[in-house]
Amino acid sequence: MRFLLLLFIVSCSSSSPMKYKFNSSKAYLASLTDESTHVARIELSFKESTVFASGMDSTYLIVKLFDKEGALLTNVDPSDLTLSCSQDIEAKPFSLKQGIYKTDILPRVKSPDIRMQVDWKNKVKSKAIVLRASTSPKKDSLLPFHHEFLEAKANGEVMVGRGSRFPASGSEEFSFVNVGFNKVVKRSNSSRTFNFEYPEHARQNIAMQIDDAPNDTISHTMHSIFMLFPRNQLPVLEQLDKTMEVTLPNGEKMVFDKDSKEIIGGVFEEGPVDISADRARRQYPELKYSGRGVVLRVNARGQSPQLSEYEKEKIDMDFGTKGSAEVLILNGMTGQKCRRPKIDFWDSLDVAPIEFKFATDEEFEIYLQNHCGFGLPKF
Repeated sequence: MRFLLLLFIVSCSSSSPMKYKFNSSKAYLASLTDESTHVARIELSFKESTVFASGMDSTYLIVKLFDKEGALLTNVDPSDLTLSCSQDIEAKPFSLKQGIYKTDILPRVKSPDIRMQVDWKNKVKSKAIVLRASTSPKKDSLLPFHHEFLEAKANGEVMVGRGSRFPASGSEEFSFVNVGFNKVVKRSNSSRTFNFEYPEHARQNIAMQIDDAPNDTISHTMHSIFMLFPRNQLPVLEQLDKTMEVTLPNGEKMVFDKDSKEIIGGVFEEGPVDISADRARRQYPELKYSGRGVVLRVNARGQSPQLSEYEKEKIDMDFGTKGSAEVLILNGMTGQKCRRPKIDFWDSLDVAPIEFKFATDEEFEIYLQNHCGFGLPKF
């Protein structure tokens, strides 16, 4: 019995093997480390101990080398170091900068936690440390600061953005555009843009914005913002061979054709961009939700949907494709619907960012129960 108990404890505490190795040395090149230099101890740390497992957000591993007297070594050839990991990653060759050895680490999409270890010439190994990889929000509320500028760069089929005050190794949004010709975008100067936002990796402003441009006039653009609940995770994009899959904050999915950027699966269906001549009668992006979560939708033409009250027509109680006064809230599980004033959710000041008033799902659920007669589903 004692033997079986010991066997159970050992099996539960065993770690996943370090089966992935990353080494920048070339077999035909000799080490540049002086033969009198010997590493006795290796210490590891991360710039950030937790990274968003988006496949686009990275951190770096810091390596410190010591001799047997405990003195810091800075004359070791970086190519003598080998990184071993429990999960597949992208890793750059080790470099030496300002007396510190480091390598950039990019976890794969939806990667689990990653155990890492570094060895010197297969002679001395560090202790293993763990990089936490997660898709969960890092916090609830946004910080009270403003970005000086926004930066965007291409990543496969999408543009990835971040604010100037966010680390360059991280992302805060991704977007892509359907420019036609197809069943959704039928004219050359029209388009539909999808933008998935998760500023500061906080729960507060996670949203999907969809912009329908019926022509080249910016003020004619039909904007809609969707917030999905419960907000259990940050939006995650997977770029596959023929499709792009977006996992939404509540865990449900949207599937897009990789070439055309049309929706071909998941919890939303879409109709065409409205290019009718009368701009006042144009519909907002025709997206219909069929999932099990709660969706909040808000619209506006030519300005931020959270603020606009130009139109007097209230948002319709079907799928919210008409009207921009007030907010539509749809419970996908029960079919219940609720229409409420915009001021309940955002202040009327035109600032950036426009902050959603309910940073936690618990706060939002209390509001729903008091004003809409339903809460949030648990899944």
